[in-house]
Amino acid sequence: MRSSKSCESLMGSAAFEASLSFLASLQLRSGMIPWFKGGRADPWNHAEAAMALALGGRLDEALAGVKWLMEMQNRDGSWCHFYLSSGVAEPRMDTNTCSYPVVLVAVLDRLIGDRRAIEPYVEMALRGLDYVIAFQRDDGSIPWAVDPDGSGHPTSLIAASSSICDSLMVAADLDGRFGIGDGVRYEEASVALNSSVSAAVGPYSDTSSWAMDHYYPVLGGVNDACRLTEGFLSRFYLPDWGIRCILGNEWFTTAETAETAMALHIAGEEPLAQDVYLTLERFRGANGGYLTGMVGPTGASFPHLEQSSYSAAAAVISSCILAVKARKSIGSTILSLFS
Repeated sequence: MRSSKSCESLMGSAAFEASLSFLASLQLRSGMIPWFKGGRADPWNHAEAAMALALGGRLDEALAGVKWLMEMQNRDGSWCHFYLSSGVAEPRMDTNTCSYPVVLVAVLDRLIGDRRAIEPYVEMALRGLDYVIAFQRDDGSIPWAVDPDGSGHPTSLIAASSSICDSLMVAADLDGRFGIGDGVRYEEASVALNSSVSAAVGPYSDTSSWAMDHYYPVLGGVNDACRLTEGFLSRFYLPDWGIRCILGNEWFTTAETAETAMALHIAGEEPLAQDVYLTLERFRGANGGYLTGMVGPTGASFPHLEQSSYSAAAAVISSCILAVKARKSIGSTILSLFS
């Protein structure tokens, strides 16, 4: 196992290593990191888990993860929505899923520092962004998915589009370091998408009952999203329980809680960020894994006893993010760990 110096973390060293080992235990020999043992994987959550491993110094596992992405990439630069160990499970392409691997590659670039070794992965990740922005509409919005026949879905999503904004700016940064893609094009696409999201100009689905719609514009560095939507915490946050995934039910999740803590940190709401982050202990298992979610008021886990890779990854990444000075977006904050 190749290891590099890990990033500073709010977790104790033993807890941090236990969570990294939990993530590594889920990784298949192919390099794929499924949601849970025997489950499916999607490139977004796979990349997030590989990034958490990289931040924790587990470079062999992280590199195996990026190699899997390269092997799974379609000829047009896209990735399919879901995979099983045996192959494609859902052939539709999710544009946010096709965008996010660039953040993993940017992290590996900082950690490895070997241009020749990382350049093929830079090319891979930027091809994913080229694929995505080919579907950008005149109003700046991007369809949330593309069907196998090449037709873009008629609607867009606020949270996914916010994440794509951030990925495009990371892509522009990588182009500046490697001179491979079209950095100006990535910046222009990000600005247009940013304006579309901030003004809600475009065919955006009404998913305002989902927590991520309210914090992801902050994580993505969207214009005028310097703070969470007014009233968000009063509706979605319950102290000692965490963040409700969706209004109308009492399902509290690790991922939404960790991501809200990061958004509060980026927004400069540090005491609140720390309070929300500490709630993650409620979901943590003795093995370093994290329950996907719990249902109030009983505290029963749902799905039953499920500890998902993306939940542990979000907890690990948030523990690193909250330990450093925040930048404008989650991507820029992650990359600031290495500057």
